[in-house]
Amino acid sequence: MNEVSEIVICRHCGKPEYSGEMRWRSGICSCRACYKAQYEREEHKLYQWSDLDGKRPTMEEYRAQSKKMEDT
Repeated sequence: MNEVSEIVICRHCGKPEYSGEMRWRSGICSCRACYKAQYEREEHKLYQWSDLDGKRPTMEEYRAQSKKMEDT
């Protein structure tokens, strides 16, 4: 990911994800991991592309971002 993106919490799994990496499928906005799982449940086959790979934010990074936003 080339640009800095806000870190948000996925409503489905509770894990942090970059807002620019959230995905839509069947009317549901979720993180890359939840999107992949939903695809595999609906299509009954493994997700075979690499577009969901890459760095994922940590909960520590999310907390640091939240603290920084509170301080401003």
